[in-house]
Amino acid sequence: MLVKEKDNRLFLSHGPIDIVLEAFGKDKSLAYKKAKNYFITLLDELVLDMDLLKEEVVPNRKFNNKISQSMQNATEKFYPDFITPMAAVAGSVADNILNVLIEGSDLEKAYVNNGGDVSFYLTENQTVKSNLASIPNIIAEINYKDKSRGIATSGWKGRSFSLGIADSVTVLANNAAMADAAATMIANSVDIKDHPLIIKKPASDIYEDSDLKDLMVTVKVGDLKQSDIEVALKNGNEVGKKYLEKGLINSALIELHNCFCIVQKQTTNLNFIDKSSLKEINYF
Repeated sequence: MLVKEKDNRLFLSHGPIDIVLEAFGKDKSLAYKKAKNYFITLLDELVLDMDLLKEEVVPNRKFNNKISQSMQNATEKFYPDFITPMAAVAGSVADNILNVLIEGSDLEKAYVNNGGDVSFYLTENQTVKSNLASIPNIIAEINYKDKSRGIATSGWKGRSFSLGIADSVTVLANNAAMADAAATMIANSVDIKDHPLIIKKPASDIYEDSDLKDLMVTVKVGDLKQSDIEVALKNGNEVGKKYLEKGLINSALIELHNCFCIVQKQTTNLNFIDKSSLKEINYF
């Protein structure tokens, strides 16, 4: 386990969890102390629920552990489509550490970044900006009046398995757990059936303890034609719009082979520095 402070930030690492967090305000030291104490037992307590968390989600399942329940609460929104609570684990960890950080602390703003899935807290007139690692020339900018308090990215090139071929799907939602789950589901939907340039294998062949078991996950995507890219993005766009209409997400950016589409209502928090290397595809 690693717990250290550097450059005004707190670094927390244990097993697969790798956290960078930062708080701003007069109770920063108190907030960091609380986060450290909480983190010491976090993973050991979460592991106790792991067998059930790797099973397909069913509605109204109850857990005593707050992170486990957060994973359940986010993923059950997608039932009856296949998803396990593990789809929201990174975001749920970030959300719950943030809750500990801000509870009883006088802070202006704070963020918890768990491997790219970010939960953040803002007070009036505060703003947070986040570079998107998947597409370096786009910045997500969220202010106090925005609903979004979580951001997450999924895709077949990431740390987790994906059923689809999206290079990345970044979602803004009301919390990081929901953003995490939705990004996973949208990324799964960015796909083309039975394409010769898309190679998939059973998840259990790659990692025998995977929550996806024998589902086919993407291991290689070849040089797709433009028409193939547009079909795959359209599939993801349709799923993203469905989640937008249900209020599960606030916006999403779907990217494949330097082409992208944005799922949104009227405005977006995704601001471009330079679009020259990307092609935007609009679906109406």
